[in-house]
Amino acid sequence: MSTPSTMVDCYDQLESCCDFAEAWPSNLFRSKCFRHTSQSYRKRIAEVQERLFDPNPEYALVEFLEAFHGEHGFHSTKCNNLVDLKRHLRINRKDPICRHVFFEAEHSRAPLDCSKEMFVFSMSFLQVMAPFVDLLLGFGQSQNRKEFHYTSFRHENYLVASKVQDFEIPRLGRSGLEIKLCYNLWSVETSVGNNSAGSFRQTALYHSFDLRSGRSLWVNISVNAEMKNRITDAASSYEELTTEALVDIQGSFSASLTTHLVAFEWCSENWRQYITKLETTLRAIINKVQRAPVGKMESTLALDTKNLLKALKAPISSSQIVESNLVTSPDLVNPGSPASPFNSTRTFTRRSTLKSAVISPLNTRASTNLTATSMQSFPGSPVRRETFSPILGCPPESSTEKKGRRIHHDQDPFDMLKDISLEKLQELNGIGADLHTAGLVMKLDSDVLRDVMRHYQSLVEAEEFPANLKACRPVLAEFSRRATSIVRALEMEQTRIATLMLLFHDGRGLFEHVLQFRNLEQSKLFNATANISQQRMEEFTEQMHKSTLNMESVTESMHVIAQKTEKDTSSMHVITIVTLLFLPGTFVAVRLGLPTLIAHAFTTLLTYSQTFFGSGLFQWDEANPEMSFPIWKGEFFKLFAKICFPLMGATITIWCFVSYLPFWRECLRACWNRLRACWNRKKLADEEQGTTAMGVAERELKLK
Repeated sequence: MSTPSTMVDCYDQLESCCDFAEAWPSNLFRSKCFRHTSQSYRKRIAEVQERLFDPNPEYALVEFLEAFHGEHGFHSTKCNNLVDLKRHLRINRKDPICRHVFFEAEHSRAPLDCSKEMFVFSMSFLQVMAPFVDLLLGFGQSQNRKEFHYTSFRHENYLVASKVQDFEIPRLGRSGLEIKLCYNLWSVETSVGNNSAGSFRQTALYHSFDLRSGRSLWVNISVNAEMKNRITDAASSYEELTTEALVDIQGSFSASLTTHLVAFEWCSENWRQYITKLETTLRAIINKVQRAPVGKMESTLALDTKNLLKALKAPISSSQIVESNLVTSPDLVNPGSPASPFNSTRTFTRRSTLKSAVISPLNTRASTNLTATSMQSFPGSPVRRETFSPILGCPPESSTEKKGRRIHHDQDPFDMLKDISLEKLQELNGIGADLHTAGLVMKLDSDVLRDVMRHYQSLVEAEEFPANLKACRPVLAEFSRRATSIVRALEMEQTRIATLMLLFHDGRGLFEHVLQFRNLEQSKLFNATANISQQRMEEFTEQMHKSTLNMESVTESMHVIAQKTEKDTSSMHVITIVTLLFLPGTFVAVRLGLPTLIAHAFTTLLTYSQTFFGSGLFQWDEANPEMSFPIWKGEFFKLFAKICFPLMGATITIWCFVSYLPFWRECLRACWNRLRACWNRKKLADEEQGTTAMGVAERELKLK
């Protein structure tokens, strides 16, 4: 704690403190905090100043509500910048008998609507105690909810008259004999038309009271204008807070206690409505859980394990799989319809059997009818839609029960618990968290209120406390009585919250058990369906294996046919080539014969005129009938060769050209592309050569 020199006027020290306002609270010339504590507060403000203060606010505002001696009523003053703030505080007059300073934010997660310079200058001039920084740090810009677990009450008392002379500032009416305290409170503000039950808000208060002059100072930090409006309204309407009640020190002391009650009542309001909303939502969820037809669902989904094991061990034949397909078919409802399987002579393929026996049970909803239908493929199960499965353990209804009501087999038993969801569990946990937070906030507020009451009671009982203020014991007793009633109201709401927390824990436990029951029943149905599908898949796998063997036999047969076809194709190619070779010679050597009807009449004519050539290549000499070998006519063969062989070559060439037409087309295209590329290169070379020649000619002209 610093001790100022007696040779220096305290007002000069105050001016020096304001000149170094950036150092607040380490610049205070009177404080009960250690130096290192004050410096630590200063560093913390510097670290979070961007979060606490808006450097360029749209409108900076520090509002004063003041009452001076000799004047009627309170006056409001607004300072929008540092210059106006300095002009207002450094006015050449004494401090008002009661001064309220308001700092506000746009909302609970926004920085204060003032700059750091304006705030620290105000704190330095008003000599606000250093522990007020702890309350200041709870405000400012934040993405998350504030610390509800933090509330604080701090005080500094200067009651010894012999030790306060060096801190007296007569120019401002400050005697140096004063009490200082600060605290913060939390409350809930309900909103109309909002899904949430309410929002938590806090306010921080600093109060100093001069025990000689009766001057009181209030510094309020809030996230909205609610506290400012309450104090302004009370100062103009409440008798104990008007300027007429501040004429003496007893009235000022009574007014300071009443101002505390304004904040106390604010922190105790709206809790009843807030908790009622939470209770309504909580009971609505728990009632749904308590009224859930769990017993009905349990009896509907009960499994007969004996029949289940018996059914799972029984083999499944192909006829039973087809029968299961018939049961799951919607045409079974009307057996007389044309599309009914009982009136149809078509056969079922493996594709339809697989689809109906495996895919359908897995994609259908897990209802009672589904399980019955899925299990009817076992031997001995009836093929009737109105009969429950023996595995579920539900006996068939009597005829009287059938007539009395209609059976809804397509109803999903899990629809009974459709409101019991994880989303509702999250909502339930959120309500529990809100109740716990509300109980914590009310407990902390109650502790702060008790600390304030005990503080004032200890002041009145202290020997150094002025005797004229000890006469205000009745006023202090009234203050304690009203504050105690507020604390009791908060404690009653805490008791209510404790009861709701018990209801919450019981409801959440029941909720979790119902969710586990639903998941367990779904797992049972899934396992039963999986076992049935597994057995069916084994049967289908065996059938597919047989089909695979058949397909292998067919594939081998097709391979043999392909080989024979390949041989026949080769023979046809050989025959075609031989025909092309002999066709020209045959065409040249033999002419077309006459029609069959006149063939016998002109036998002689045909014998000598059936070729293009008048005589053959070999001739017999009629004059020498005893010759052993005919005479060879070489000139006839030359004529035949000149005509036949070129015609044969032309025929084969044409056949080759037509057969390989795509190949020749590609060859021609490639040749054409090469020629065009050569022509383009030549053209480009000519253009470059011409350009070079023109360049040379231009250079020669320039040189000339």
